[in-house]
Amino acid sequence: MLAAEARLGVRLPPAYRNFLLTSNGWTTIGRLDLLGAEEIGWFPDLDPGLLEAWESAGFPDVTGTLERSLLITNDDGGSGGHWLLDSGRVAEDGEWIAYEWWPGEGGDLEEHDNFGDLVARAVEASS
Repeated sequence: MLAAEARLGVRLPPAYRNFLLTSNGWTTIGRLDLLGAEEIGWFPDLDPGLLEAWESAGFPDVTGTLERSLLITNDDGGSGGHWLLDSGRVAEDGEWIAYEWWPGEGGDLEEHDNFGDLVARAVEASS
């Protein structure tokens, strides 16, 4: 965990940090795989092509969020979904706003209060 935080230059939000300390990733929650601590990274570093495409298309609100967000999932060649944690929107308790985003569907970033809320809603939706 400490190596990931040092590599990223931030302390991860508490709920997500605890999740990684407990499981270090997970397979298939809400049609996506949650990455381990060694795999997470800043969206611009992990998917620069997609960021550039949305910048070129003229979506400054979306690209601004992407530029400061951690990408914490992999769809493994699936439907193109992403879960993101926004380092620019931090609550008093240290939790970061979380997003579910399906860019291939042209959808907006779906906002959640934090990582725990995002996971709970994904599990509920798949039940």
